[in-house]
Amino acid sequence: MKLSIVGILLLVFLVLAGSTFGLTQEKKPDPKKPTVMQRKLSHAQKVLQGLALADFEKIRTGSEELSLCVQEASWKAVNSPKYEVYSNDMIRTLDAMKKAAKEKNVDAAALAYVDLTLTCVKCHKYVREEKIGAAPSLTQFALNPK
Repeated sequence: MKLSIVGILLLVFLVLAGSTFGLTQEKKPDPKKPTVMQRKLSHAQKVLQGLALADFEKIRTGSEELSLCVQEASWKAVNSPKYEVYSNDMIRTLDAMKKAAKEKNVDAAALAYVDLTLTCVKCHKYVREEKIGAAPSLTQFALNPK
């Protein structure tokens, strides 16, 4: 059961990474300072690693760091009710993930991670389709942060 969850998580992560590479950006990020999206990917990787290893501290800290990203002003790519729904869904899912990590429930944390990833994909799709050019580019993001 745990092996299949890890496989599903890896597949979902690959879909998320692949679906975001075609996004465009209005201005170039400072290469010295990671963007909120770069940090989001890094923290999501930390959560995935924690899930694969049943390292609940990694799951907790990764989800807390993701929560901090959502609170930043640069998080808000567009101003629309639907975008707010996606942001609120992400916050609720991160809360569920933190709770699952605290309870040492890898299955609940894994399901929250899948839900989180699907929310990210839906939101990026929305931004691409409805607000062309408003989503940040992820083409320069390293999937293996230093």
